[in-house]
This record gives sequence, structure tokens and C-alpha cells, in this order.
Amino acid sequence: MGLRQHALQAKVTFKELRSFDEALLEQLHAVEVSAHADPWSKEDIAQSMSPFTHCIGLFIDDLLIGFTITSLVVDEGELYTIGVNPKYQGLGFGHRLLHMALWHLQQLGARTCFLEVRVSNEVAIHLYDYYGFETLAVRTHYYPATETTPCEDAFVMSCALEKLPELPEALVAYGDKLQQQ
Repeated sequence: MGLRQHALQAKVTFKELRSFDEALLEQLHAVEVSAHADPWSKEDIAQSMSPFTHCIGLFIDDLLIGFTITSLVVDEGELYTIGVNPKYQGLGFGHRLLHMALWHLQQLGARTCFLEVRVSNEVAIHLYDYYGFETLAVRTHYYPATETTPCEDAFVMSCALEKLPELPEALVAYGDKLQQQ
């Protein structure tokens, strides 16, 4: 059985990751590096955690394949990062992960969620559009140039979480409860 077929049939769980040991931080960073042209460092990931942030991991069996980091201040959420290992992209895991992260923010009392996204990231923009995110502004030169990517603008987007649909049956089947780790 191929990797993609196995992924579609394997046990999928979502876990809220409240603390990181070095092994988990390595796994998070490996996903981050594989999923982004300009990834966060391990230190960035570790330093992003605070009482206001929430990290949700997406696991197939016990293998971390994706994660989000969000923040919540009063009733405003912000999506800091989301990524799925490219081996598992195109199978709906990013969709499920984003829905779970937005649902979690909503359950915590967020009414709105904000994010920044590269203006060239059409796949992500399409996904965010699906969830009702609207473009509010453009941050000029938000993403710095790297060895492999040019300097780029970001769209600032937001969505009203009261319009978020209930957690769909597809997500319920993949683990309706957000486990704590």
C-alpha cells in the first residue's frame, strides 16, 4: 500500500500541544521546513508559545504530519502558521487542520480570526476564501527575500468565526475531540 493510500486509511488525530520537548520541537520544525519556502526556526516555534497561543498537531498514527499555531487575545484569533508535510498535501489534511484550528479558536471565544498570507500563495488563499476570509489590506514587503524567494507582499485577511460551519462529519470521523498532549 502506498503512502497516500495509507494516509487516507490511517488513524488521524488532532492534539493540542501545550508543551514541547526537544523531540516534538524537532518534528514541528521538520514539518515547518518541508511546508514553507521561508520557514520559522526551531527557536521561533518555541518562542511563539505563550498562555495566549495554541498549537494543534495533526497526526497519522503517531506521526506528526501538520500543525497550526494560533493566538487568542480577548475575542480575536490570529493564525500564525499552518503547514502540512508535502507528502500528505493534496489529500484534504490542510483543510481539516484549518477547520479544526478555527473551530478551536471559536470554542475558546474568538469571534474573528486574522492572518497574513503571501500574495503569490494561491493554494492557501483559495483555502482561506473557502472559510470566508476576506482581504483587508496589503502589507508591502512583509516577507523578506531569502536565497530562494524574493521579497513579497502579504494580504491581511480576516473572517468572522460565527459563520464557521459546524465541525463536519468528515472531521468527526477523523477525531472529533481535540486531545491534549
